[in-house]
Amino acid sequence: MQTQSEDEIDLLELVLSIIKRTLKHKVLAVLVFVLVVGMAFAFAFLSTPFYHTEAKIIYQTTGGPQSSGLGALAMLAGVSTSKGDDPSAYLQDIILSNNMLQSILAEKWKVSDALPDTSTQVDLQTLWKIKPDTTKEKWQTLLEYSMLKALKKGRYIVFSQDKKSGVITLSTEFEDPQVSFDVNNFIYNQLNYILKNKMHFKASENRKFTEERLLEVKNNLKEAEENLRRFRQRNRLRVDPADELEDARLQRDVLMNQEIMIQLQKQYEIAKIDEARDIPVLDVIDLPMKPIEKSKPKRKMIILGGGVAAIFLAILFAVFYDVFLEKKATWRKDV
Repeated sequence: MQTQSEDEIDLLELVLSIIKRTLKHKVLAVLVFVLVVGMAFAFAFLSTPFYHTEAKIIYQTTGGPQSSGLGALAMLAGVSTSKGDDPSAYLQDIILSNNMLQSILAEKWKVSDALPDTSTQVDLQTLWKIKPDTTKEKWQTLLEYSMLKALKKGRYIVFSQDKKSGVITLSTEFEDPQVSFDVNNFIYNQLNYILKNKMHFKASENRKFTEERLLEVKNNLKEAEENLRRFRQRNRLRVDPADELEDARLQRDVLMNQEIMIQLQKQYEIAKIDEARDIPVLDVIDLPMKPIEKSKPKRKMIILGGGVAAIFLAILFAVFYDVFLEKKATWRKDV
């Protein structure tokens, strides 16, 4: 009990000592407080504002599980399927692919707040006010690489998926509300176009290949049957053993082509069904809305955090300054 009481007394003495030292150098404490709070205000009001837009979508297909269709699309796009059967992994790779991001950089966007002239559409380089160093060699390529890198950092475009519900959230955040809204819609439309066309193209190409192969085998079967018919007409008696062997060979050709044709006919019917049904789509369950308020910077939180930091730093500077003066006075006495 005595130890606990002594600890409480020591803590109280420490607090009182801090208060005395701070009041002793209250001018310094006030100056530090004002400086830090001023910096917080400046950061809160001078930082570039950002506007957040998000859409909630779900991947659907009428032909088989999600992962198989997306896995095939990933392989078509040259994306490794080693990530398993997680659909979000494939879609994120497509969204953050160079092809998708380059199309975003090449597009012209309407602006509403970021630039004085809102009647002219601008690209992201103009929106970001990037002035490239044209004196460098291959400056266009360097500029493109730097802008692609900025888009891939996850600040402007964010993709996530709820593992339980499968709902995908596509978020965009740019310096202008109209740009943020339009880029979100652009990505959705491009992604839906890729899914519909490339996946449907794959099924269509499979059906066409099977159809061409089936036609080829039908012609081969017809030719084999005609060869057998003509041989039997010329050699009805088949006295020579060689004629028997030739007849058997011609029959095998006919049977082989018949079997191949039957199998291809089955594959052809399956390919036609797949072509008709295997059309993946992205259904929007929550439309993106044009933002009306800034998502960044969060001014109230910045000012509140700046105020707390200002109080702490003001006390810290005052205490350390007072300790420094005491040490300095002691050193002079010793000398």
